[in-house]
Amino acid sequence: VWLLGLTLLGYAGCIQGMIGYLPLYLRESGWAIASADGTVATFNGVSTLGAIPLALLANRLGLRKVILIPVLLITAAGIALLPLVSNVIVWVLMVIVGFARDGVFAICLTMSTQAEGVGVAYAGTAIGLTQTILNIGTFTSPPLGNSLASINPGFPFFFWAALAFVAFLAFSLVRETGRRRELH
Repeated sequence: VWLLGLTLLGYAGCIQGMIGYLPLYLRESGWAIASADGTVATFNGVSTLGAIPLALLANRLGLRKVILIPVLLITAAGIALLPLVSNVIVWVLMVIVGFARDGVFAICLTMSTQAEGVGVAYAGTAIGLTQTILNIGTFTSPPLGNSLASINPGFPFFFWAALAFVAFLAFSLVRETGRRRELH
């Protein structure tokens, strides 16, 4: 449960920082206000569309880690690329990274209730602890990342990509909770 909390701290911190800063960054780079804001709207819309298929796929396969490990790496790479790419690629990255956002939360929170020793009696506590740790990331990440903009406007994205990589590292240590683990 602690590792899932750390995973979501890194992931949520990455996402929260990025969605708050990206429109401002794009406006300063010469984008029209509607287009800059539209990138985050697209990110959120695609996230909503991707949540159910991603969670269903992870449940159907019974292998949550096989689904989420590539997602966390793609998120880290996608966020790191934002200050390095041009207009059309920013939109593509928002679609790719956004597709998995809500699915990651759904799968990780489900895994926290399925962790060894949690059971029905402690499921609420597991979710509460996981979300409390997650919220540390969403609270601290935006101001920490934004403070790097005074050095270079692209640096916040590298910080948030590093948080996504921390999420990947933490999640790689989590034990599989899916159906496949129970069969062995």
